[in-house]
Amino acid sequence: MNIALLLAGQGTQITEQVKEIWLGNEESKQLIELAEKELQQPIKEWLTQDLSQDTWKAQLVTYIGSMCMYQLYKQRIGLYPSYVMGHSLGELTALTIAGAFDYTEGLRLVDIRGKAMKKVIEGKESMGMMALFAWPERIEALVKDSEGVYVANFNSRKQTVIAGTKQAIQVFVKEHQLEGVMLGVSGAFHTEHMKEAADSVYEQLEDFKYNPTLQTQVISNKHADLYEIEQLRTEISSQIISPVRWNQSIDYALNHGVQMFVDLSPNGMFEKMFKELDQVFAFSNEDDMAALSVELKDEIEVNRHYDLFSRALGIIVSTKNNSDDAEAYDNIVMSGYNQIKSQIGTDATQEKISETLALLKLILQTKEVPEDEIAQYHNKLAWNVG
Repeated sequence: MNIALLLAGQGTQITEQVKEIWLGNEESKQLIELAEKELQQPIKEWLTQDLSQDTWKAQLVTYIGSMCMYQLYKQRIGLYPSYVMGHSLGELTALTIAGAFDYTEGLRLVDIRGKAMKKVIEGKESMGMMALFAWPERIEALVKDSEGVYVANFNSRKQTVIAGTKQAIQVFVKEHQLEGVMLGVSGAFHTEHMKEAADSVYEQLEDFKYNPTLQTQVISNKHADLYEIEQLRTEISSQIISPVRWNQSIDYALNHGVQMFVDLSPNGMFEKMFKELDQVFAFSNEDDMAALSVELKDEIEVNRHYDLFSRALGIIVSTKNNSDDAEAYDNIVMSGYNQIKSQIGTDATQEKISETLALLKLILQTKEVPEDEIAQYHNKLAWNVG
């Protein structure tokens, strides 16, 4: 099953019910408490507050909450996602899940991003964003001839978000007889109005260290294509002033074999956004979580049956040997296979995990398996063992 995880951007409302689920789960509770320690802020109090006028707080809460949702997904579903993709801010959550940086570094990034954007908002006239219920092609064409209004989000075939000054938005909507809803945000995000924030973030990330080897693939909402991880600093900052091509990103995932989207927003926003797609499943409450567990029960059962060592053996057996070196096959492939096999039933310590992953890579290289295929096997195993 090829699964893509969908991560929310700023503005998603967190209910008391969802908050209770997070605080009632030890792993997600620890994430919240670690954030409170790192940031020295009362995150628990912020979770269900109206943060629509404070983008810094809203972004931190969204990131922390999304990581809580991800922990619940790992515990209750535990299936490897072929892709992760985040809407706007959610892209930082996607990068965390993919292993570009850890949770505490993610908190630092969101803190930097949120503060930079808040500072710009406070220094400008009244800004806002509006979701329009119209075809994106029509809105894009109309915006080209309008001053002070930009397309900020291509959310779906039925919803496009514009941004700019509130006055310009109202004039635009009235002039073209459009229907829409103002969003609960205080800035014109993903437009040139945020250039100062983008520049500030870029400057502050000069010495930021990250892991260029991702455990799963991230779809960029700026490009609707695979994330350019080598350009992380530029991508994170420029995304702030670039439109979110969310609908195009969903199309990219579908065209590359994704069979199911798991909506990890705390309110099921993506399931509602893409009602026409049967492949989108919410995960925002106990009923949704139980329903998804039933939908994937066979895959979950198979996934939980095999440990790291059994999975590694399965990969060795199922990959084609492209090498003619019989001696290397006996000395490395067969010897390595038996070495891994001897570990079945033992505890997977960190040392054994590292040794098994390294040995598996050597075996696959000996069999002359393509490097991109080796990377995929390695990433999937690494994700499964955390």
